[in-house]
Amino acid sequence: MNARIARIIGTTVAAGGLLLGLSACSMSVSSEDVQSEITSMVKEQLQTDPTKVDCPSDLDAKVGATLTCTVESPVRNFDVVATVTAVDGSDVKFDINEV
Repeated sequence: MNARIARIIGTTVAAGGLLLGLSACSMSVSSEDVQSEITSMVKEQLQTDPTKVDCPSDLDAKVGATLTCTVESPVRNFDVVATVTAVDGSDVKFDINEV
């Protein structure tokens, strides 16, 4: 079950805006939603679609919670970390940074 869409501010190589759904039942952002947002950021920053984005679990909707995901692309492979910066009800804000 998805709650309303939350506005997210994220960074990878440069800043960009993201949208995602927060799972209302578990108070976490699904790994699929995080992967989708990372895919969008990679496409925007590297001008190519990643061949694979893998997040091993959901992202807890708690300030300071982190989730490390792996990205494979035709350009290069790397890890990114999603870090929750704010939670307001069903709205979650987080940054995505390359490690």
